[in-house]
Amino acid sequence: MYIPPLGPDGTRQTVNSDLDPEEVLWHFRSGWNVAALNCQDPQYQPIVDGYGLFLKRYAKRLSAVNADMDKRFRKETGSRSSGIKAREEHMTQVYNYFALPAARNDFCTAALAVANDLLLSPPDDVGQFANANLVRYEGVFENFFRDYEKYRVESAA
Repeated sequence: MYIPPLGPDGTRQTVNSDLDPEEVLWHFRSGWNVAALNCQDPQYQPIVDGYGLFLKRYAKRLSAVNADMDKRFRKETGSRSSGIKAREEHMTQVYNYFALPAARNDFCTAALAVANDLLLSPPDDVGQFANANLVRYEGVFENFFRDYEKYRVESAA
């Protein structure tokens, strides 16, 4: 299993590393989408409810970020069709990252906490909310990667 490496500063280098604020919001939204699709037990219903509210309440901002992401990929690749392909490949990596089966239970728990926070008190600053909660999501995967690395070392011994 591929485990993202640690950078020189000790931070794991994942698909969610070194993002600008718009990318943070888009990756956070993508992670929540994965949770809404994968966390299907009845106790996780607030994830779907919260995600729906999130999409509705911040639709204008999310639409602007989506358009900006399209522009970025077009600019980087030089054409609309190449930009679409590059963006789809990137977003596949993002979705696959959040869908890691071994981390699903903990990810669902984290997504439930995010959803409950939003449902109790929708934030005024969606960017700040996304940043704080992408960190929360990343913590789940960091814990998994650290535990898996420990397992590999102990297993080899």
